Amino acid sequence: MQALQLKQTFKTNISDIYAIFGDDEGLILYALEKFYDLIPQDMRDFCVQKFEGNEITSEDVISALSYSSMFGDRRLVIVKDFNRKLSVAETESWLDYVGNIVDGNILVLVNCPTVKNAISQFVVEVDCNKMSLIDYVNYIETLFKFYKINYDKSSLSEIVHRCNKDFGKINNEVNKIMLYAKDGSEVNRALIEDLVPTDTETQVFEFIFAIQDGDYDKAMSIIDVLLERGDKPSMILATITLTYKRTFAIMTNEGDDDFLCESLGMRKPALFMARKKIDMAKRRAPGFLSRLKNTVYYLYSLEYDFKSGKISQENALDLAITYLIGKTNAKRT
Repeated sequence: MQALQLKQTFKTNISDIYAIFGDDEGLILYALEKFYDLIPQDMRDFCVQKFEGNEITSEDVISALSYSSMFGDRRLVIVKDFNRKLSVAETESWLDYVGNIVDGNILVLVNCPTVKNAISQFVVEVDCNKMSLIDYVNYIETLFKFYKINYDKSSLSEIVHRCNKDFGKINNEVNKIMLYAKDGSEVNRALIEDLVPTDTETQVFEFIFAIQDGDYDKAMSIIDVLLERGDKPSMILATITLTYKRTFAIMTNEGDDDFLCESLGMRKPALFMARKKIDMAKRRAPGFLSRLKNTVYYLYSLEYDFKSGKISQENALDLAITYLIGKTNAKRT
């Protein structure tokens, strides 16, 4: 079944073993949240156990499943990314486990193909692959109806396209839209264009946040994703520069919203959401403003050098990334 069916399914039946599989991390997180909801929040530290990777042993997982919770009527055991080939003894252990399941305990396998295959006839599969456009649109429409949001259905597909059919991003953007539209504003194409960034813009914000958090591996993986799907280095650099420019202007300008919108080429709904993102940035990075000015000047100089033919767009992006992660000794050539 699809991950979106989990909550409804739990109302009528909860199985013992689930296997979550797929490539949409947002849907996987959504599915896991539904399992967490089965355990009272104040009991999760005692009733939820997690295992991850190929270094774990089947015996440890089975042991965690083989006794009842001391604090409630069920335990939740989650195993993620275990794909090592099982030995004969391990396979037999799993088959023995499914013959002696402790009532109420739940095992959730997240992208664990070898265990799933060993006990496949006892497993409920949960599909977390990217869905079709209509599935995402129907999900958004269900939320809007539930929260009594005024919307134009013909524009909902634009949210999905801007989020590149990534469920996690769709969820985040829909929550932002509902926050803004709670006063009765209609969610239409114009509002979506103002509030929901393109996937490239979203990825650039995540790239900047990753740098601020010191997670350079994540930052570089985001750039790799953008390049591999065909985004040009010049477009990525331009988006990074514009993001820093707008952030600096909003944080330092004392003009009213109309002045800011005109000078930055933004509409008021977009300015509203930009301020929320800036608040997040300030919380993540002490002294954030003090570093902005030099960063903006440097990025502008790189764009000028690229556009005037002094360096290639690839080198300009490389130098921007090097500067942003703190290696400011890089020299332009």
